[in-house]
Amino acid sequence: MRALRVQRQFLALALPGMSSLEHHPGHHRRARRVMSGPAFWLLLAGAAAASAILTAPLRAWLLRRRIVDLPGSRRSHALPTPRGGGLACVIALALAWLAWPGALSAWWPLVTAVVFMAIVGWLEDRHQLSARLRLFCQMAVAVGLLMAAGGVDSVSFFGHDLRAWWLWTGLGAIAIVWLINLYNFMDGSDGMAAMQGLWAGGVAAWLLYSSGQSQLAAFALAGAGAWGGFLAWNRPPAGIFMGDTGSLALGVVVAGCAVMGASSGAISVWISFMISALFVVDATATLLSRVLRGERWYTAHRQHAYQRLLDLGWSHGRVLGLYALINVLLVLPMIAAAVRWPHLDTMLAAGLAVVLAVGWRVVQSAATLNNDKA
Repeated sequence: MRALRVQRQFLALALPGMSSLEHHPGHHRRARRVMSGPAFWLLLAGAAAASAILTAPLRAWLLRRRIVDLPGSRRSHALPTPRGGGLACVIALALAWLAWPGALSAWWPLVTAVVFMAIVGWLEDRHQLSARLRLFCQMAVAVGLLMAAGGVDSVSFFGHDLRAWWLWTGLGAIAIVWLINLYNFMDGSDGMAAMQGLWAGGVAAWLLYSSGQSQLAAFALAGAGAWGGFLAWNRPPAGIFMGDTGSLALGVVVAGCAVMGASSGAISVWISFMISALFVVDATATLLSRVLRGERWYTAHRQHAYQRLLDLGWSHGRVLGLYALINVLLVLPMIAAAVRWPHLDTMLAAGLAVVLAVGWRVVQSAATLNNDKA
């Protein structure tokens, strides 16, 4: 049973290319041939290669223009490092949009949202934008994605649909804005957000492909390739940061896959949560803990679990490896179980959240104990 149901007539208007492919006779057979053939791998490799190649001259230009992040007490790097490298990821995604058959009509709402948020991020990397303006732009993207999907008609809990269009659509907008922001918050350790982009895009592409959604799968795969290619430069020790340009755009890619994937019935809202669970739990638990302690929760800090691990003496590579292993060894089996037994997806998502929250608490306690000893 699908966990996120939308009004499909709006989807047909917003994504005409995707709609025609979805309903055309023999579409699923052709989709599987295309997505399992050389074109599938060429898309992934092409997006990754474009991103990696474009990053080299972009990095040199950023250094010449002195667009760099300087070391500081609230930062996790020791040397001045250029920021704004996410521009290469967005350009690579746009090139994939132009190259992939049928993508011009099928991807345009998603690519438009990604490019718009990348522009906002680029302006933030170059000039400090007001918090209100950033929030307004993020909300505009959230509303646009929901309009393209037709809104949220119902959400499934333990196999039962609960219908409340205005409630779920409103909560959906808030969730999209939070997802965009938390990908930005979690981009504070070498390779972390780029790895998660590769992971999230790859898993979403697998789920969408398995459901015959070739165009959505191609978009997700292009995103995985674009941020995966950037990982070659961003892995520890990072030679360049994606900046708000890349992290905000990545948040839109993940949110777009979640909304559009759910509208097709390929990815439930609970599976979408599980794909980004590591980031969602870390960012959300950290925010709630700061609010409960009466701190100025909207200011910069070093209290995320990955930052605590760095403060405990872990290397960036070790932290990155831990998060990647958790995705593969814990999150992926939970997602596979939710796909196999969809009526259990709510319970599996809740169980995963609890396990990750316990892990977050253990890291926080270890960091507090270490600070007390110091």
